[in-house]
Amino acid sequence: MADPALPFPEALCHRCRHLRRVVGKRSVFLQCTEPSLPKYPPQPVRRCPGFVAAPPTPPATDPRGPGGAA
Repeated sequence: MADPALPFPEALCHRCRHLRRVVGKRSVFLQCTEPSLPKYPPQPVRRCPGFVAAPPTPPATDPRGPGGAA
């Protein structure tokens, strides 16, 4: 699910394709890129008329190749 280091990990935004994370020196903002919705909605968002599930993130692969052996 959402990274626990992100603000409001329970927010629906973390699972939406319209999310853009804006990372500053000491802050992380959740920006919505859906034009019909507020750009920076009050968090945590639990229901949203513009929610579209983000495509699944592929699992990380071991850079050492199959089996992880060097």
